[in-house]
This record gives sequence, C-alpha cells and structure tokens, in this order.
Amino acid sequence: MRIFAFFILLFASTFCWGQKPEWLKIDPNGHSLFIQGLMNDREDTTLVLKGTITIYLTDRPKESYTINANSLGVFQFHLRENEKYTASFENQGYVSRKIQFDTQNVPDKSWKKGCDLYLNVQMDQRPEGFKDMVAELPFATFRFDIDERIFLFDLEETNRVLERYNEELDRAKGVTK
Repeated sequence: MRIFAFFILLFASTFCWGQKPEWLKIDPNGHSLFIQGLMNDREDTTLVLKGTITIYLTDRPKESYTINANSLGVFQFHLRENEKYTASFENQGYVSRKIQFDTQNVPDKSWKKGCDLYLNVQMDQRPEGFKDMVAELPFATFRFDIDERIFLFDLEETNRVLERYNEELDRAKGVTK
C-alpha cells in the first residue's frame, strides 16, 4: 500500500510541476499578448538555436515557467494583461538575453483587435571572460504605445544597454577600437 501511495504522490507532483501557470495561459477574453519569434546566432543568422526561454513575472521572479524553442529555433507564448514580465533567452555557449514586456494600460479596443509581437532574438557566442552581469539588464522593454496602437520598445534605452553590452563583448574577445 505504501508503494502505491508513493507512486500516486510522485505522479501528482510531476503532473502539477509541469502545469503552465494561469498568467501564461491564453486569456479567455482575448486580453493577452501573443509573442512568437526566432532564436538565432547573431553572426551567422542561418544558425538557429534550440534554446530555452524562462518567463517570469518581473516583480515575482520565483514564479517562472520555461519553454523550449523548437528545432527551427521558433518559440511562442502568451502574456496576460496588466502585468510586467521578463523573458530570459538562453542557449548553452551563448550570452543570455533578457526582454521585458509590460502589458499594462492596453485599451480594451486594442485587445479585441489582437496584440501580437514577432521577435528575432539574436544571440552572441559567449567569449571566455565575458562578465555575465552586463547581460542582466533587459535589452528591450516592450510597452503599448497608445498613439501607434501597438507594442513598441524605447530605442534610446535599448541602444544604451547594447552599447554597454557590445563594449563588454569586445573586451572579452580582445577587440580594440
């Protein structure tokens, strides 16, 4: 009887462990942002990466869920309204990338039309001595732009992060300018 109870408990914990959290499921009212994209090598864009994407609520990083890009490097997920999310894109031997998504302040009318984002996440091979702390900042933060009626990111903010990132990448590769 104890063995049977053990297997029931093991099955139940495995089943619950793999469940997608509510905040990552499609909203029944259509109030979710659909994100689809491709992970590939930044220098050789024909090289697709079958990496992992860990998505978490930005203010509750312990609440996370990990998905895998498929064999073509394609990934997709939904994010519900009125939250801030961070997605960490990772592949062995590459520098991770973080992107934030803010689904707050989206008008109902825009949700009804559908909100989609298509991303091309290009990753760099991790050189020996690269300081990973530089890659902790998100490369972009997508927010709904009320005037354009789409999700956009702040180009100046992204350029500042990319400048620091590229400086560290060059330093680790031994590139001098």
